[in-house]
Amino acid sequence: MAQRHVKLSHVEAQKLYPFRTSVKSFLDAYPTVKSIQVEVRPVGEGFEPFRDMTEWVEVYNEKSIPAILDCRNSRCFGGGPDLAYLVRWSVIEPKRTEFETTMRCRGHLGSPRGRRNDGPCDTFFKVKVNVVYKDAAEVKE
Repeated sequence: MAQRHVKLSHVEAQKLYPFRTSVKSFLDAYPTVKSIQVEVRPVGEGFEPFRDMTEWVEVYNEKSIPAILDCRNSRCFGGGPDLAYLVRWSVIEPKRTEFETTMRCRGHLGSPRGRRNDGPCDTFFKVKVNVVYKDAAEVKE
């Protein structure tokens, strides 16, 4: 029997990466970063806002940023944005201070019990990242 509504965080938790090490915090992983703010706005047909909301915005900083967000679409399986990959390769490696993009959900729609695959998820994620880097003197300390 298929698992019900498996989200991206569950899929990634089952994978074994040979060279992945655990880091205590975001700032330990990126010593040149002083602070970061990430705004995520899920939009699209598959997005279900709470109650009477027209838009949902999730805001994270260096203390609260998750590596992976799960898609909030109730029919989505294995979906959501990989924030760790996006932040590392699109923002911090090229040393950008501001970055905006729209990401498509990587999951697929399915029946409530996950037996049927109805195609790709219709949810998109608008992501805005602002980073403040440390001065050269602060990095050496």
